[in-house]
Amino acid sequence: MTDAARCGYPSLRDPLRNADFTVLVAVQCVINVCVWVFVVAVQWTLTVSGESSTVIASVQTALAIPFLLLALPMGVWGERGAGPVLMRGALLVLAGAAVAAAVLASIDDVPPWLMLATVVAVGAGLSTITIAWQSLMPHIVGRPLAGTAAILDGASYNGARAIGPIIGGALLTVTTSQALFLTLGVVLAVLVIPLWSRRRAGTAMPRSSERMAPALEASTRFVRNSAWTRRLLYRLSVFGVPSSCLWALLPVIAHERLGLSSSQFGLMFGLVGFGAVVGTVAVMPLRRRMTQNAFICAGSLAYAAVLAAVATVSNVVVVAVLMVVVGGSWVGVQSSWMMAAHDALPTWIRARVIALMLLVFQGCQAVGSLVWGALADIVSLDAAFAAAAVVMVGAGMGALVHGIVPAETIAPTLDDAGTRTAIPLAPVAEESAPVRVTVTYRLRPGGHASFRALRRDLARARRRLGARRWTAEVGTDRVIERFDFRDVAEYRRYLSTRLTDPEKCLLDRIWVDACAERPISRLSHR
Repeated sequence: MTDAARCGYPSLRDPLRNADFTVLVAVQCVINVCVWVFVVAVQWTLTVSGESSTVIASVQTALAIPFLLLALPMGVWGERGAGPVLMRGALLVLAGAAVAAAVLASIDDVPPWLMLATVVAVGAGLSTITIAWQSLMPHIVGRPLAGTAAILDGASYNGARAIGPIIGGALLTVTTSQALFLTLGVVLAVLVIPLWSRRRAGTAMPRSSERMAPALEASTRFVRNSAWTRRLLYRLSVFGVPSSCLWALLPVIAHERLGLSSSQFGLMFGLVGFGAVVGTVAVMPLRRRMTQNAFICAGSLAYAAVLAAVATVSNVVVVAVLMVVVGGSWVGVQSSWMMAAHDALPTWIRARVIALMLLVFQGCQAVGSLVWGALADIVSLDAAFAAAAVVMVGAGMGALVHGIVPAETIAPTLDDAGTRTAIPLAPVAEESAPVRVTVTYRLRPGGHASFRALRRDLARARRRLGARRWTAEVGTDRVIERFDFRDVAEYRRYLSTRLTDPEKCLLDRIWVDACAERPISRLSHR
C-alpha cells in the first residue's frame, strides 16, 4: 500500500448517504456522549472528595480494563455476525451500570472502589459496542468507503468527547449526581430502540464458523507472522502510553492548578473533543499532502508540545487553546491507525486485529494512567507531564523513521479465483482430523537461489494464514515443503477466505522463478 494509493480519499459525505450507517453512527455518538458524561461525573466526584491522583487516574484504567479482557472474544463474535445482538445487550449493561452508580451516589461514605466498579461495567459495555460496530461498519458502507467511514466514526467518538464533558459538568452544577446517573440509565435503555430498528444492517457480511479457541489462536498466529501488523501495534502502543497522561491527570490540573468549577472542568475537557471534531475536517488537506508516516509524526509532536506546555502554563485561556490543539492531534493520529487497518487487513482477520488494536491501546492507556498518576503523587504533576512529553517525542520520531507503511506483505483483496490455488489438492476422507500438506517443488537450474530468497516469506505466509508447523527440506534438485493444519476445514478456509493476492503472487513467483514444473501437493492425515 503506497502513499500514492492513499491520496484519492473519498468524500466525508459519501458514507453518510447510507441510511443504516448514518443512524448507527448517530447512535454511537449518543452512547459515547453518555459514557463521557458518566466518566466525567465519576472523575469530578472523586476529585472534589479529596481522593489521590492515583485514584482519580484509576478511572481511566477502570474504563480500559474490559478492553483487555473482552476485545479478542468480542472480535470473534463480531465475525460470526453477532454484532447487532452484542450491541443491544451491551447497551443494557451500560444502563444497569448507570443505575448502580445512582444508587451508590445516594449512599454516604462509599469506598471509591465501588464507584470504580461501575466504571469497569461501563467499560465492558463500551468495549463490546465498539468492537461489534467496527466489525459491522465495513459491511454496511462497503470496502471502498471503510477508511472514510472510520474517520467519521472517529469524529463521532471525539464529538462525544466534546459534548459529553460539557453536558456532564453543566448538569453537575444544577442537579445531583444521583439524578444525573439515573438519567443516563434511562437514555441508554431507550437507545435499544433505534438499534433494533436497524438490526438487519450488515447482515450480508460473510460469517466465520470458527470456534472461539481456534479463532483466537489464528489471530495470534497471524500477528506473529505479519511484520506490518506487529509494527502497527507497536506504534499504536508507544503513542498510547504518553497520551494517557492528559486524560488521566486533566481533572487534577483543572482543580488544583486552574481552580475550575465542575462546569468549567467539563468545558475544558470538552475542548479536547471539540478540537478533535474540527481537526477531522481541518487536517484532511494535510493528510492528502503528507505521507502517512509524516502525518503521524506531526500529530505526535504536536501532542508532545501540548503535554510540555501544560506542565508549565497556568493561564486558563492558554490551556483552553492547547486542549483544542491536542484534540486535533489525537484524532489525526488515532484515525490514521484505523484507516491503515481497514485499508490493509484482509476481511477474515480484520475484526480480530482491530479488536487487538483496541486491546493494546486501552491496555497502554490503563498502564499509562497508573504510571503517570503514581509519578504525579511521588514526584510532581509537572514531572509527570514533562516525562510524558519526552516519551511522545520519541514516539513521533519513531513513526517518521520506521512508520507503519508500506504493507506489501498483506492486502485485503482475495485471490479472484476463489478456492483456486497454484497447488492442486487431493481429497481426504476424515474432515476433522489434523492434516499435513506436502508440496514438492522440482527446481530448475539455478532455482535454489530463487527459492532461498523467498523461503522466509513463504514460511511467514503459510503460518500467517493458518499453518501450525512449517518445514522445507532442500535437496539437490527439489524442495519438499510440509505444513500442518488443525483440520481440513482450516485448510479450506486458508484457500477460500484467507489466501489473498500477495500470498498468491508469492506462490506464483516461486513457481516461475524456481521451479521446472508445476509444484505437486499431497494432503494426508498426520
